[in-house]
Amino acid sequence: MFVVFHNFASQIKLEEMARTALAYGAKLVVVSKATGMAAQAGIPTVSRLVFEKGGRLLVTHTLEEALELLKPKKVYLITDLAQEELNKEEIEEGNAYVFFGNYPIRKEEALGEKRYISPKGVSEVAQVCLLFERK
Repeated sequence: MFVVFHNFASQIKLEEMARTALAYGAKLVVVSKATGMAAQAGIPTVSRLVFEKGGRLLVTHTLEEALELLKPKKVYLITDLAQEELNKEEIEEGNAYVFFGNYPIRKEEALGEKRYISPKGVSEVAQVCLLFERK
């Protein structure tokens, strides 16, 4: 199972997302298109966190690049804008789950299937927890 954190500008939020995924046993943390403080200070901190847990970190410029390297079976774009809920059967090894720091743009929406994790409105960090808990 691949967790991808895409288009984050907040250092704190990126660090919390990575810390949460690592706490649930993620061996690979993927960050694509980090900007602002997430790129400047968040990436080095996340790198240290991943290293301490014995994991791996992949940082890419674009979501397309990350997915090209990962070659997931299916891609699910996790966003409250989705009409369909991510169901338990869709949570499996080999799939990529993309969490957004900002809402996805049309070009990104074409890269996978949009799903929300209920209840709608919880933070991205809570969504990561719910994804792993429902695994």
